[in-house]
Amino acid sequence: MAKSAPFGGVERALAWRYLRARRAHGGVSLISIISFFGIMLAVMALIVIMSVMAGFRSTLLNALLGGQGHVFVQVEDYPAGDVDELANRIIELPDIKSASPIIEQQVLATSDYARTGALVRGIRPQDMDKLPYLEGGLGEAEAVGWGEGKNGGDVVMIGAFLASDLRIRPGDEIRLIAPEGVSGPFGVTPRSKTYTVGGTFTTGSVELDKLYVLMPMQQAQLFFNRKGQYQLVDVRIEDPMKSELAMRHINEATNGQYYLQDWKQQRASYFNALNVERGMMRVIMLILITITALNIITGVVMLVKNKTRDIAILRTIGATRGAIMRIFIMIGAILGLTGALIGLGLGVLIVLNIDAVEAALSLIMGREIFAADVYGLDGLPAELDWGEALFTTLWAMSMSILVTIWPAWNAARLDPVDALRFE
Repeated sequence: MAKSAPFGGVERALAWRYLRARRAHGGVSLISIISFFGIMLAVMALIVIMSVMAGFRSTLLNALLGGQGHVFVQVEDYPAGDVDELANRIIELPDIKSASPIIEQQVLATSDYARTGALVRGIRPQDMDKLPYLEGGLGEAEAVGWGEGKNGGDVVMIGAFLASDLRIRPGDEIRLIAPEGVSGPFGVTPRSKTYTVGGTFTTGSVELDKLYVLMPMQQAQLFFNRKGQYQLVDVRIEDPMKSELAMRHINEATNGQYYLQDWKQQRASYFNALNVERGMMRVIMLILITITALNIITGVVMLVKNKTRDIAILRTIGATRGAIMRIFIMIGAILGLTGALIGLGLGVLIVLNIDAVEAALSLIMGREIFAADVYGLDGLPAELDWGEALFTTLWAMSMSILVTIWPAWNAARLDPVDALRFE
């Protein structure tokens, strides 16, 4: 046998010949075929599962971050004029969408039917247009009387789920009781006031909709005894995941004068839970792919056993151990690479047509498997991450090649004399 280049035409031809040979002639075993389909299905499943989880993660974060700020600047000890100037400076920084001074305090909200905890957000009228969950902005608020009257008036807007918990509607009254009381001759009495509910809103987050009460800034300053002061600057950025970069820019612009906190610190347990869940699911699925790829070992070992005579003949006519090893590595690699690539194609196809797949499954099962009234979403969310998909495919390919090295090495070490002795 003439010496051929590594992975050259002769070696590829032999690998392909052994791969497509019938099992009756010592070809690929049923185990290898099962391994091929196993890798294909594992890659497809991982891409679909990670895409759906990314969709849920994005939906949950968008709902949460649509209702609250991304970075918060503590400004309790500074006069309102200085804070207004600070907000204007922050808006000029890179990737900053808005900067709004607010007052945020917990209260007890009561009605004639129920009581519950709530969170009052005092906001300037000009900042109402910056709230992503209030579609009409200031115009919608002013239409229901919000901000009209002395010191901002007595009309507030509340979250839709808070209104449901208190069993009130627009036009009804809500009583707010502040935790800090007023000192009097008979001791400290709770500070409270009755307001009119002008309207309701939804942020996309049930948790926030059970808490938020939007109050005009002047009224909030009066109610919480913070006249001429704000509490925080609510900063919203283009990409909430880059909040650390935004904080660094703010620190540099203010010489580290203010204490900063981002949404990841405020929602650390929530954010970490999403990351841990995603990370563990990735690890589990990668282990599944590895286990599936290990089955290739069995298939290649059986192929080596069936082709013992062929290996001996190749060795006697001049084939090197390296050539024999490469032939069987290519056989295992072809199974893994083909399975991984087909799995990638099927996974991407399913994710891009997730609505059609969901409709087909609902039709087969005879019921809606992802009801909008139960989950609060229009459909099964899925976001294709090409980096994740390519990493999964490359992992399956790598494992397929690695697990083939051992049986290929054993084939290369085969002594042709011993192999032919019993033929």
